[in-house]
This record gives sequence, C-alpha cells and structure tokens, in this order.
Amino acid sequence: MIRPFDIRDVSVVQRLTPLARPLACELVAVDGVNPLREAMRAYVSGGRDHAVVLVERDADHDIQAFGLMHVLPNANGDHDSGPQQRRAALVLMAPHAQTDELVEAWMYLAQEFASEAAQRGVHHIVAEVPEAGGEAEALQGAGFAPLIQQDVLKLAVRPNGPDLTEVIGLREQTKDDEPLIKVLHMRAAPKMTYQAEVTFDLLRATNHMDRGYVLMQSNELVAHVSLRQGRRGYGMHMLFKTEAEGEARAMLQHALTRLLSGNGAQRPVYVTVRQYQSWLLPILDDLGFVHMTSTMLMIRHVGARVQQPVWQTAKEAAAVKKPQSASINLESRVSRPVAEDAAMNTRGQTRDIYARTENHR
Repeated sequence: MIRPFDIRDVSVVQRLTPLARPLACELVAVDGVNPLREAMRAYVSGGRDHAVVLVERDADHDIQAFGLMHVLPNANGDHDSGPQQRRAALVLMAPHAQTDELVEAWMYLAQEFASEAAQRGVHHIVAEVPEAGGEAEALQGAGFAPLIQQDVLKLAVRPNGPDLTEVIGLREQTKDDEPLIKVLHMRAAPKMTYQAEVTFDLLRATNHMDRGYVLMQSNELVAHVSLRQGRRGYGMHMLFKTEAEGEARAMLQHALTRLLSGNGAQRPVYVTVRQYQSWLLPILDDLGFVHMTSTMLMIRHVGARVQQPVWQTAKEAAAVKKPQSASINLESRVSRPVAEDAAMNTRGQTRDIYARTENHR
C-alpha cells in the first residue's frame, strides 16, 4: 500500500534515509536534504507544502520504501497551485533498487508520484538516475523517458595563485544579459533537451544567482558561467559555444578564483556537465574537478486534469464531484473485483443518453 507520509512512518523514513538514492544529485549536494524534516513539514501542512513524501509498506512481500518529490515554484517564486505550476522533480527514493521486488516498488512509487503531481496541476516530472541499475528500469516502467546523459563533478583542488588570466570580452553578468543567455542556451543545447533544461534547472528554481560572467565576441554572447549558493556549497552552471573553446579554461578559472577569494573559500563547488558539453571535461579536470557520478536525465509527461469530458452520460455528469487525473495508471497489485467488471459491462446500456455541454448543445 502506498500512501502519503503519516506520523506512523517516522521509523521507516529514519531507517531508510541512509539507503536513499539521490535523483537530483547536484541539488542534494548543494542544498542538502533532510527527508524526515521534509516529511514532517508536508504532514503538518496537510499536503499544501511543496514537498511530497509517499511511503510504501507491503507486508505480503516484506517491502518498505519511500520517496520525496519537490513541486518547483513558478517563475515568481510562488508555490501555490496555478496554471503556471507545471513542473516537479523526484529528489530521492529509498532504498536502492537492488532486487526485483525493490524495482517494482520504485515503479509503483513513481507512478503514485505522477498521480499526485497531476492533482497539483503539474505537467512534467524529471529525475536523474544512474545509467546502469534498477532505478532507470523502474522509472521507465512508470512512464519516464531518458533525455540525455550527464556527469556531476566536484572541485577537489583549489586553483593556485591569485593571478587572473585576462580574457578579452569577459565581464560580470547584468540583468540585460538574460535574453542573450537564453539565445545562447537555445543554440548550444539540442532541441530535445533545451525545454527540459530551461524548465527544470533545479538550482535556478531554488537558489538565487550569487555571481555570473558572460563572454562577448563581436557583439555576440558566446559563453556564460554562473554560480549559485546553497546551504552546503555552490553550484556552477556553464554554457559555451564551440567558438569560445579557446577561452573556456581562462574564463572558468576567473569565475572560480573570484568565488573562492570571498566567504565561499571553504565551501565545495559542484557542476553538472551535459553530454553536449562533454568537451569541457578535460578542462575541468585540469582546474581540479573530480568525477562524482554519471546520471541519465529522465522526464515523464503527466496528463492534464480533466474537469468534465465533452461527451458523457447524464448519470455520469451528475456523479462528477471532483477533478480526475488523465495520467496513465499501472496495473494494480490487487486484482479488480468481479463486481466492478460487471458494472463495466452494464455501463454501455446508458451511453445513448448524453448530457449537453458548453461545446455541444
């Protein structure tokens, strides 16, 4: 049985948290996540918090698992439900999907998260899973599709020396540069992944930019590096056109030196490198970054909520009391009662009586 977190599930969350698999690696590393605190806050808020915690307890198969999903804020920072709130991210699930039973548990948990997201007006959910393992298999079974491979790196060695290499055209980012940065992103990223990256930049959604730099060549923005501060560290985001490959190392060193010369000198720095920018990996290696993990960015499109179908019987129209989700449902572990099958066979007898709607009178 899968249900929202209840006070009875405290021991389950406490016991399984050390076995959790992060599904938003950079966000978890930069901000840190306390699953029990998130669960208690969601429980106290009565389901109105941005955090959604679901717990699965299957006594027949001796399976216990839980997961955490964040409903991301709108562009104005508002978490309330509304037409613009269409994104969510799976943050973590526990324990690791190491057996067939746990893979199945992950699959059902992911499906329930999709149903919960649909009720909140969310249209898309993303997750970052290891390239190999049962986690990717489970999410694919729940309707998630892989988008692009990515690597997560951590700065292990601080740059030596305070001297900065001069880069012609490099300056600090201003608010007027936002449209140019979007154009750069659109040109640098593959079309299939651009919209997902814009919508689900988790650090951009949860943290304000600490400092940013842009590189201009012939009145064109060809590179952008930004640093975002979290509770535990910094997240670095970078975009380069291939024409700026020669200035990439100097620009990244400049940004890191500026950051580490201030209060953030002792905080770790993380960066996620998408596959289309993998040519930056040797440069980052020279700057002192080490590889942490490789993940696959996956996305699921959740069906929009249906208030009332265009055609329905008069009896069905009278029975509609609350929105229903159009998301795909996996087969339940509990077999469907025979009485329900009988009701479905007789339902067709009333299909000739249709209720008038606003579009069909």
